[in-house]
Amino acid sequence: MPEASVAIITRTKDRPLLLRRAVESVLGQAHTDWVHVIVNDGGDPAAVEQVVAPQATRYAGRLVRVDNPHSLGMEAASNKGIAASDSRYLVIHDDDDSWDPAFLEKMTALLEASKPPVAGAICHSVLVREAIEGETVTETAREDFNTDLLAVSLAQMAVRNLFPPISFLFQRAALDAAGPFREELPVLGDWDFNLRFLRRHEIAVLPEKLAFWHHRIAAGGADYANSSMEEGAARHARYDTLIRNELLRADMEAGRVDIGFLSNFASASRDIVPGHLLEERLPPPARATLDGLRGDLRLTGDRLRQAEAEIAQLRAAHADQQGVIAGLNRQIAAMYRSTSWQVTAPLRFAMRLAKRLTGRS
Repeated sequence: MPEASVAIITRTKDRPLLLRRAVESVLGQAHTDWVHVIVNDGGDPAAVEQVVAPQATRYAGRLVRVDNPHSLGMEAASNKGIAASDSRYLVIHDDDDSWDPAFLEKMTALLEASKPPVAGAICHSVLVREAIEGETVTETAREDFNTDLLAVSLAQMAVRNLFPPISFLFQRAALDAAGPFREELPVLGDWDFNLRFLRRHEIAVLPEKLAFWHHRIAAGGADYANSSMEEGAARHARYDTLIRNELLRADMEAGRVDIGFLSNFASASRDIVPGHLLEERLPPPARATLDGLRGDLRLTGDRLRQAEAEIAQLRAAHADQQGVIAGLNRQIAAMYRSTSWQVTAPLRFAMRLAKRLTGRS
């Protein structure tokens, strides 16, 4: 297969309902110079075939299938998909996520226009919450995930992952320099890779919401749950510590201050985490309460702005009234000056006459 502009790697296992949406997401891209590598990681090949076979004409030879007889894990599946393709750029499009049709077009254009040390690009993401019942996927809510992110900081990445894989397009050459995904990591493999990537390269940011990161509860079967939810917070915490310890030991053994010291210092300084990431750690009831408080605050702000506008109107009306009063005072003063002689002259004459009649001098 000739080299494509982009190799899209999709990892899947027995989730045809979600895979169908991912396939539509890829086929719907305005940018068409791509190859789609679907890595069936130990799932039923027939389930994948049922999804892709009807799309053979639309794929037009741009589909590569990799069927693992047994599950190797997410990161091993990524590496197998990357090895089965040839392209300038790479992106991980998991079977449960989706793109805006302009994603590849705009992201490849951004990378083409970027110069070293930029070797990757992300866009802003939307977190889509959904539930599955039977063969129906129902969206329950959506919220901006990282729309305040204007630059990708290595220091902040050392605290926690700043973006989902669905939003990250990067050069294959940069992966060769940073190293492949670590296959022994059942979770947090993308964060580990992003840390190594940022150690050598910069990541540009396109401030447009073109990537959709879908989250579900384990409804309709555990196979449809997000890996992060399925594995549990305890497992994430364990591997988060493992990765940081390994990096720190490597720095200590080499006698250097490097990413190991950075990631552990960041872990001990969680207060520098951006606000949107802190909110992600809150349970749903707490997030709902926070959203309610924000609504109340917005309403209070609207009322305050309305009151300020009314006060400004009253002040303007008062100023107008004062101007009218001042004008009337000026008119009265002018009238008094112009008519006062008509009143005072007869009085003066009468007083002089009275003095003469009384013989007073």
